[in-house]
Amino acid sequence: MEKFYLNNDDYEENVESIVAANREYEDKPFPSVVDRYFTRYHYKRSSSNGDNEDHLVLFHSNKVCMIMLDKNHIAFTKGIVDINFDVGNCDRSQNQVKGKHKKGGMNMQHNTCIAIIKCADDSQYKIVSCVQGRLVEVNDRLKTNLSKLNEEGNGYVAVVLLKPDNYQKSINILIDDAAYNNIKS
Repeated sequence: MEKFYLNNDDYEENVESIVAANREYEDKPFPSVVDRYFTRYHYKRSSSNGDNEDHLVLFHSNKVCMIMLDKNHIAFTKGIVDINFDVGNCDRSQNQVKGKHKKGGMNMQHNTCIAIIKCADDSQYKIVSCVQGRLVEVNDRLKTNLSKLNEEGNGYVAVVLLKPDNYQKSINILIDDAAYNNIKS
């Protein structure tokens, strides 16, 4: 097969410049899916005895939020042994939504309990919604594989769809990633 080039002299130079440009980026890792598509916010929550019960909220531009435990949550140091989506008067894992506007989703306030985690020392911690919106789904896979709670992106507890009217109110309750890191250091 014959190759056609506009200018044979320039071809070798262009290939070398492309190879050199690729070498520059070989050492830099690609950003994760979370880094590319989500904005990190934190929900500051402390218990009466001062334990860190902070939550991580991953905001997508389409107003979908993934609710997770912050990596500094006290439950990770105690050892999580169980997660329960039955929070008393209703089982969040039975939530079913239908259609474009997610009809049938449970309405959540920023302090509504989504799940309860139990630690090895029999202490329990509530995972709250952190934002006002509609519960789209809970992560049932956590019941069989609790180690996923440590994974950012895969370890989400619930997905909540924000109400457009409450977007700014929800953002005001949360702390952005840079401010949260300044508080921690």
